[in-house]
This record gives sequence, structure tokens and C-alpha cells, in this order.
Amino acid sequence: MSIERKWYVFYCKFRSEKKANEEVKMLGYESYLPMMLQNRVWSDRIKKVMMPMFPNYIFVYCYDFEITKILQLSQIVTSIKLGNEFATIREKEIDLLRKIEEHGLEITIEHLSICKGDDVEIIAGVLRGQKGVCIEDSSSKYVSITIKDINQNVRIKIGKECLIKLDRIIE
Repeated sequence: MSIERKWYVFYCKFRSEKKANEEVKMLGYESYLPMMLQNRVWSDRIKKVMMPMFPNYIFVYCYDFEITKILQLSQIVTSIKLGNEFATIREKEIDLLRKIEEHGLEITIEHLSICKGDDVEIIAGVLRGQKGVCIEDSSSKYVSITIKDINQNVRIKIGKECLIKLDRIIE
């Protein structure tokens, strides 16, 4: 258990980042939802709108033992974990995002791609927390999960938005 507050990463329901951010603040926690100005194209016009920099993610400044309370909020799906640890973002990275947002810098978000052979963790749905290996490159990924006791693999089709790439080797 951490004795210091950190910026923890939470995954929200689809297009519910603003509502999730409000819910967290209503509980008295400091939270941050980085926003950016984007051009949205409709058939008859182009309009600049504020959109989350990282769709489905918000950052909450809290102790690790408070995560379970935050997970009870209706707009929060899960806390992001890397291995067995809750994912955190450093204060200096939060400061960087705030500067980018404050000065209205034009940015493009580039997602770390998940490639064939990468170790991954499922972050949403009934298999949340399960680790595996990406076995196909496409918009929908196939993940191979090993069932060690019977020396077999299960191949599961899963959307890339439900996966995060792991830096560590899967046990």
C-alpha cells in the first residue's frame, strides 16, 4: 500500500470522460482530464470542438487504497494496471499535459501500436486483468492466452481498445 498520493489512470465508459471527471470531483478527489481542440467535419461544416486528448482515460490524484472507492463510480470501468501494479503517471507528465492544453498547442496523439508477438493485458470486459500474447496485426487483435495446467492456448478475438501493451514478460 502506497503512503503517498499519485496520479492513477482510470478507464471510463465510451464518451463519458467528462461525466467521470465530474463524478470523481464530487467525491472530493483531484482529477485531470486533458482536453485538446480538434476539427470535426460534418457534411455541411467544419467545427472546432474540445475533445479528450486520451479517449476513455482520466487521471485521479489519490492514495492506492482509495482506488476501490473510485471504481464504484458509474462512469468508471476500471483502473489501468501494468502487471500487478496500478498504472500511474508522473507529476511532471501531468504538468506537461497541462502546459500543452493551456497554450493550445496543436498536437497529434500517436498510440503505441500493439504488434504481433507483443505481451498484452486485457483492460476491459469479462477477461479484464488476463494477460496474453498478440498473435495477429489488425484493428481487431487476436490474443493467445495460455492455460498452463493443460499446456494449451486459447485464441480470443478482442478489440484493440481493450488491450494495453506490457513492457514486462508475462509469467
